[in-house]
Amino acid sequence: MIDLSQIRYRYEEELGEWVLNGVDLSVSKGEYLLLCGGSGSGKTTLGYLLNGLIPHFFEGTLEGTVTVQGWDTKDLTVSDMITRVGLVFQNAEAQLFNSTVENEIAFGLESLGLSAKEVAEAIDRTASILHIQHLLSRPPAALSGGEKRLVAIASVLGLNPPVLVLDEPLAHLDWEGARKVREVLVDLHRRGTTVIVIEQRVDTIFRDVTRCAVMGSGKIVFDGAPGDALSALLDQRLIPQYPLDPRRKNGEKPVLLRARSLFREIEGKAVLNDVSLQVNEGEIVAIVGKNGAGKTTLVKHFNGLLHSPQGEVSFVGKGIRGIPPPEMAALVGVSFQNPNDQFFKNTVKDELMVGLQIAGGDSGEWIEELCSLFHLHELLEKSPYRLSEGQKKRVAVASILAMRPKLLVLDEPTVGQDGRFLEILAGLLFSLRERGITIIMVTHDMEFAQATAERWIVVHEGRVVGDGSPGQLVKDESLIELGALGLGDA
Repeated sequence: MIDLSQIRYRYEEELGEWVLNGVDLSVSKGEYLLLCGGSGSGKTTLGYLLNGLIPHFFEGTLEGTVTVQGWDTKDLTVSDMITRVGLVFQNAEAQLFNSTVENEIAFGLESLGLSAKEVAEAIDRTASILHIQHLLSRPPAALSGGEKRLVAIASVLGLNPPVLVLDEPLAHLDWEGARKVREVLVDLHRRGTTVIVIEQRVDTIFRDVTRCAVMGSGKIVFDGAPGDALSALLDQRLIPQYPLDPRRKNGEKPVLLRARSLFREIEGKAVLNDVSLQVNEGEIVAIVGKNGAGKTTLVKHFNGLLHSPQGEVSFVGKGIRGIPPPEMAALVGVSFQNPNDQFFKNTVKDELMVGLQIAGGDSGEWIEELCSLFHLHELLEKSPYRLSEGQKKRVAVASILAMRPKLLVLDEPTVGQDGRFLEILAGLLFSLRERGITIIMVTHDMEFAQATAERWIVVHEGRVVGDGSPGQLVKDESLIELGALGLGDA
């Protein structure tokens, strides 16, 4: 079905640095392959090879051959490949550009010349498989990150390709969404579809696949049965071993941020409904809940990106309404769910320097320290837009920290990160707390939340339904029954 022979590839702007360096890989019809590896190991680039984006879209130097169903991809166009290999991008938003979810799924089907009846039937079938019928009339731009991920999968799944490649399909998904996607992929594999999943959450999808290939430094360092892959996964540090939290209890801390009676509607639907909460100085707080619960909308109120028509947000006892955005950004730094929304400079170095300039500082020492903490030295002269999603996330968080905010808000900080960096990130959060920085993170990674956050705030259907220590909340059966919290088998 697929054969890669002696593949070497480097992007045009990175001449001299091989992203893939001697890759041999054969995938038989009907296999379910997990392709994993550290951030920047070449996984996404390999995915681009499989559906012809390399060499027909991305420029660079390609050596070796890629054949799909006996065809050399150099002899096929990207449009030729669309019915052979379906690719769901790592960044779901890059794949969505239509006015509604229904039109998004219909776009590829109509390009194949199918009748209106056939298109409608395919839309209904695909939406039913992914349980997104309720989203069909909504614009993709108005959806949560997890909902966008499901729509991106639907837009490719509707074409019914014999080979389906998904790059980080579980990113941004809650436990319910991850379970649904896993069930769909297992069912597609049973029906004969060749499924290739590029994924960081190896512990979640590991039990489903028939084969595992592990990448490191542009090469495949293991290829075999999942049960034999543990040593390679540990060698590449893809399974995190979190450090112990050295938290200290020194009595009650003063309130840093307080939200009172926040309301927010989007398209006539109440996204936030009378939300009140407080965050104390020196805390690490995780805001958890299902996709679409209102978590991202909530944290956008914390630095004035959004304002509730009712209620208020105060920071250090002062209402934030009317505070200029640059001043607010230096107090409450928000790292967005999609790091591409945060970039506007041509190099990583310039992105970091912007934050320093906003804060009115000139300390190269702090930038140097951030580069060391986030392993950014080798990326400084590169464009942030051409990094892997994991690397982009690291740059985005570091650029916010460059402003030295008192409160750091991280929206899905673990997406696209390998186990090695998850360990580093956990230790970094503890270190930042010791420096006096308070941290709020929105996350679906419950393991990471348990390892790092001393308090969870559970949001469900626009309301705060739980607030307390992780140990208390995971035992609250009412939250599980409500569907507001999901743990264990995602």
